[in-house]
Amino acid sequence: MNSLIRLLQHEPETAFKLKREIARERAERTLPAFIEQAWGIIEPGTRYIDNWHIHLIGEYMLAVNKGQVKRLIINIPPRHMKSIEATVCYPAWTWTRNPGRRFIKVSYSDSLSRKHNILARDIINSPWYQKNWGNKFKLKDDVNRQNQFKNNHQGFMFSTSVGGALTGEGGDVIIIDDPQNPLMANSEAEREAGINFFKNTLQTRLNDPKKGVIIIIMQRLHENDLTGYILSENLGYEHLCLPAIAPQRTIITFPISGKEVIRNEGDILNEGRFDKDVLDDLRRSMGSVQFAGQFQQTPAPAEGVIFKREWLTKFYSAAPKTIDIQSWDMAFTKSEGSAKVAGFVMGKAGADIYIKDLVNDKMDFTESVAAVRTLSGKWKSARAKVVENKANGPAIVNTLKKEISGMVEFNPKGSKTERAMSVTPYFEAGNIHFPDPKTHPWVEDLIRDLLIFPKGTYKDTVDALVQGILYLTDKPRSKLGESHELDRISYWRG
Repeated sequence: MNSLIRLLQHEPETAFKLKREIARERAERTLPAFIEQAWGIIEPGTRYIDNWHIHLIGEYMLAVNKGQVKRLIINIPPRHMKSIEATVCYPAWTWTRNPGRRFIKVSYSDSLSRKHNILARDIINSPWYQKNWGNKFKLKDDVNRQNQFKNNHQGFMFSTSVGGALTGEGGDVIIIDDPQNPLMANSEAEREAGINFFKNTLQTRLNDPKKGVIIIIMQRLHENDLTGYILSENLGYEHLCLPAIAPQRTIITFPISGKEVIRNEGDILNEGRFDKDVLDDLRRSMGSVQFAGQFQQTPAPAEGVIFKREWLTKFYSAAPKTIDIQSWDMAFTKSEGSAKVAGFVMGKAGADIYIKDLVNDKMDFTESVAAVRTLSGKWKSARAKVVENKANGPAIVNTLKKEISGMVEFNPKGSKTERAMSVTPYFEAGNIHFPDPKTHPWVEDLIRDLLIFPKGTYKDTVDALVQGILYLTDKPRSKLGESHELDRISYWRG
């Protein structure tokens, strides 16, 4: 340091060149240093706020360039520099060492994707970039558009939208940045279109499927968004999830340096930009459901949407004597994207209902029939076998009614959400009891299904549970299983 000070005093021109060389080397070595130095080009007049998550993502991008990570999902809240780091600066930074790299960038809208591409080109054309790396490559005049530009090493950056046209040339790196518009978060058609575009188009555009890279960086909008699909299908993606507020103590390890960041419960991801007051205001204005997806990376709030977490804590080790039933929600087929089959055993004692057993899986007709037989043999006390009069339900009742007594069909009234809301008083009053999750692991999954309902992909467990509760609380005149005539107008039979 002293030698540098003396150099600055006696040889200012040499010292200036040395400082510039040090800065160039830093920017070339790490993406965060590159971003900091390029900040004035893409965000003039805005103060750069450094934060550890920028360095974490930067190290993941370095791991990508080293070939250590080839499939990566980053879930991060909006306005945390995800696009600037991953879609704008990362490709331009990569070209400082590897100008032959070919990038395909995809966002939910063409205008947004073009904007990212234009910003990357602005960096490359800037005097700062040209002074440092202008000798590495030149942009080609004949291919220099907003949505695509090339260099003289055959590297290119191409931008498009989900469902948009793709160049005939393949890419080395595909960057998917927010594949769905947050305003369309509840559109199943939009989600399916994005997933189908990913499955059937984008994945085929890698030049080398073994070495090519796919990076997805997005906020969560629904359990079955692109992140949800990839994680549920176990497609081998490394998953970096960065909620705005840490829900629990978490240790985050950097992929190359091994550096650790400990986030304690309640820690804020980037307090320099989004402190507690700002996040609280956003939660109030957005609503807890939207805030949970976009800022917490959980498609439903931790406290639940319709069913609240505090209502789901009634666990028992031994149930009293109860009047038991089965409750079934059947599916049409056993195929990708189809619903699951759910079958409960539950019983009523006084005002309380005890959930005893659950079968939940994808099944075809034959497997569904076998599941009813198995559960009936296991729980002989369950007299009524209540089956929703939809999908394979009527056919299963017709197949088994002469073999198994108490096969009852029900026609649901109202929407799934309306039916679920009608039983919430029983949960809130503490009348619904679950077995201990330590001995019945399926309870944890059931509680999760209840918390995310109605935003979850599979609603079968909630449907079957609600159906059983409504049947038990509708008080049939005679013993359960012998008749389903009701003392009053049934919610189900209307």
